[in-house]
Amino acid sequence: MKKLTNIITKIMRTLKVIKRISRSLNRKKYLSFGENCLSDNILSRYNLKSFSSPFASGRSNIEYILQIQKDMYKDFLNPQFLEYGHVGEKKVVRQKKYNELSNVYDASCMKGFEFTHHDVIADEKKRASIERRVHRMQSLKNCTLYILYHHRFCKDTDIDLLIKHLNDLKTIYEKQCEKVYLIAFTQNLVSSEQDRKVEKKYIDGIYMYYFSTLNVWAGDNQDIFWARCDDDLISQMIHDIKELM
Repeated sequence: MKKLTNIITKIMRTLKVIKRISRSLNRKKYLSFGENCLSDNILSRYNLKSFSSPFASGRSNIEYILQIQKDMYKDFLNPQFLEYGHVGEKKVVRQKKYNELSNVYDASCMKGFEFTHHDVIADEKKRASIERRVHRMQSLKNCTLYILYHHRFCKDTDIDLLIKHLNDLKTIYEKQCEKVYLIAFTQNLVSSEQDRKVEKKYIDGIYMYYFSTLNVWAGDNQDIFWARCDDDLISQMIHDIKELM
């Protein structure tokens, strides 16, 4: 029985490697760009994720990302601009150079770019992991790029300005990729099950999805935090993404 278990484990590992190689050779690249880990999780659970971008597993906003991109990641990992902060009792690293803002976002995404799961100050392996992500992004070319961006629920956001900034990001990658699709999604809250829906808009080159949901995707309930409670709606967005050519 133990021998059979070991064989199955080896087969599963081999399949994962084959899958990873297949994705790397695929000219379609599906990447997440924040504002937190949700967009990355969605790509993963729908088997679309190509690899992790530098922005996949932290807290940020489009303006932080644009500043980092335009500066060519020059001081992204510079210790001079890194410091520790806290999310509750958890210690996290935050980037303090790229912090100019003209729009309003969820409060958790306005404290400097946050390396939520990577201590790039004290852990050399974690730092090297982010460095590899940066190199991979800078080397990206000859592909069709699909960027998935989650704008966290915030009543005070200027959506027109958000879309302008998303377009700026799209323009950056159009210089190195054959084609770029930028898909952004956010939430509106409703009070009844009958009002749950997803609305799609194409605005100035950006595909915007507005999810009308009962709960903000946050908190301790993991089904809500990861938006699994709204997978029936999210699957509609994923279907559309797969149809983009």
